[in-house]
Amino acid sequence: MTLVDRVRATFAPGGPLARRLAGWEPRPQQEDLAVAIAESLKAGEHMVGEAGTGVGKSFAYLLPAILWADATGQRIVISTRTKALQAQLAEKDLPFLQGVLPIEFTWSVAVGRNNYACLRRMHKALANAHTLFPEPDRVAELERIRDWAHASPERGVRDELPFVPAGSVWDEVQAEQGNCLGVECPHYAPCHWQRGRQRMQHARVLVVNHSLYFADVALRAAGVRYLPEHECVVFDEAHHLENVASEALGVRLSPGMIEWQLSRLAGRDGRRGLLRKLKLHDAVSLVDHVRHRAAQWFGVVDTQLGHNCELRLHADAPFDASLAEGLSHLAHRLVDAADRFDHEQAMELRSRAERLGNAAAAVRMFARPQADNEVRWLERERKQVVARLAPLDVGELLKEQLFARVPRCVLVSATLGPPANGFGWMRQRLGLAEARTLCVDSPFPYGDNVKLEIAEGLPDPGRDSEAWEREATERITELCIANGGRALILCTSHGFVQACRAHLATPCAEHGLRLLVQGDGPLPQLIAAKRDDPASVLVGTDALWEGIDIAGDAVTLVVLTRVPFPVPTHPLVEARAEAIARSGQSSFYGYSLPLAMLKLRQGFGRLVRSTTDRGRVVLLDPRIVRRSYGRHLVAALPACGNEDGYPHGGEMSG
Repeated sequence: MTLVDRVRATFAPGGPLARRLAGWEPRPQQEDLAVAIAESLKAGEHMVGEAGTGVGKSFAYLLPAILWADATGQRIVISTRTKALQAQLAEKDLPFLQGVLPIEFTWSVAVGRNNYACLRRMHKALANAHTLFPEPDRVAELERIRDWAHASPERGVRDELPFVPAGSVWDEVQAEQGNCLGVECPHYAPCHWQRGRQRMQHARVLVVNHSLYFADVALRAAGVRYLPEHECVVFDEAHHLENVASEALGVRLSPGMIEWQLSRLAGRDGRRGLLRKLKLHDAVSLVDHVRHRAAQWFGVVDTQLGHNCELRLHADAPFDASLAEGLSHLAHRLVDAADRFDHEQAMELRSRAERLGNAAAAVRMFARPQADNEVRWLERERKQVVARLAPLDVGELLKEQLFARVPRCVLVSATLGPPANGFGWMRQRLGLAEARTLCVDSPFPYGDNVKLEIAEGLPDPGRDSEAWEREATERITELCIANGGRALILCTSHGFVQACRAHLATPCAEHGLRLLVQGDGPLPQLIAAKRDDPASVLVGTDALWEGIDIAGDAVTLVVLTRVPFPVPTHPLVEARAEAIARSGQSSFYGYSLPLAMLKLRQGFGRLVRSTTDRGRVVLLDPRIVRRSYGRHLVAALPACGNEDGYPHGGEMSG
């Protein structure tokens, strides 16, 4: 049988899926996507596929990919954006398919090396705990990590800990590149990292996240790699690739990052740290000198940012390289001192010197004139100033470092942007010139189960945001109370989230409706609370627009507060818009509108998560019916049960 025949046989009525999956029913869209992926794998082509909610994307790409890997002996990599999807693949979908398919295959989840505990470093840290950590609670955390590590955790990664360790504590026990004895280590046999590496090397299916994958792309560009060789990668949640690639291929620098490295060598009080333990007193003085230079450097950065949230840096180099020189000098001192110590201590010194060298290289990037294909900016994050650099256009980089090197890249998502020219907008952004493409609709009955409404009578949020906010919060309150809660309110700013809280708190309390607001607890806990209390109202911003799955009666009302355009004043958005305008295109239609379309569709998709889900999606942005671009946005949404096919007219239409 050909690969396509095997795929069709698996999806056929009476086939392996039908026999083993309770409640299975044929989904033509799922089979069409799986067949297209199989054909692209067989032909050695890239593939781009959009599949609406409910198609069952994971089986549609896992089945042909696993069958192809079995037939060819090749490895496949599955890359996702969210941990939730990673967990679904590794804990649910792959084990199920292992029992369904008549072949044997192995899989593993790959995480970055510093997610693993190094037993050797852990024991050394315990031996010097009171020198490293004057705080008793930090020493107690270190002892808890020891107890956990000796209890034989499944993988030995940080996420398995029953608590969240302080960064300074985990930094002393994490596995590190260049700080490993390999087979000479007395802890080699039980080493969590070595076991993880072996699982990664032997797995037929390797599950990773986008950040790790593109970090590996950056490493490959420098001539090294972390992930094993592979001929095929499947990117689920592929609409995030441009942003994730920009992050991974860019630079981020903050005072906390520099201080982190320095404090590992010598604390501010001079009474702890590696250098004190090794009696390298002259190097301690160098740490203090670099610390002073870092304070001066970031002082200039902070002054330049002022009271702004973000500030774009233009072509001229705004900062000197003195901090880079200090970091490099300290790094060289550590390398020179390493020769005086035993192998383990020398390796520790060289490892820390390498990180200082990386920090120095990052500083130099801000001290030189700006390159053509980059944008640099400052932003404030948790009261610290952060210097950022990102490629303006990742397309050329990905064309060379990804699509030309991995012959079979499969990109799938529920939303990929404008479908014209085979998703030409997204492929152009990513540098993917040639690819097989397919778009399959959701099997869910939107026309029967969903009503789209637009509050046409509200003020224009782009022209009078204060008036719009006053009326929109009132409308949200009315909608939630009339619906008996069971609502998800999707906002485009944290400020409006708090405005919603202020207006909803009293009415919700009076009607016995629990109000859940993003930021009041970890997101998974808020989602769990929403499921446990279906009548509750959940309010939030970016993290709730996609990737959450709350099926059933817990969400029968989704309120999309505004069209989610990217913030035009953000330095990266602004620079990319300018680049598009310089090419003679419209930055609005060529960048801002497609991004808004993507996010709007994701938000809309939070309502219907099963064939029986039903309810209303209400959009509180009247620009949808007042501006010419509105019809493009509505046309991108699934056809709903509105009588005339397009909501308009009246205070609340539909």
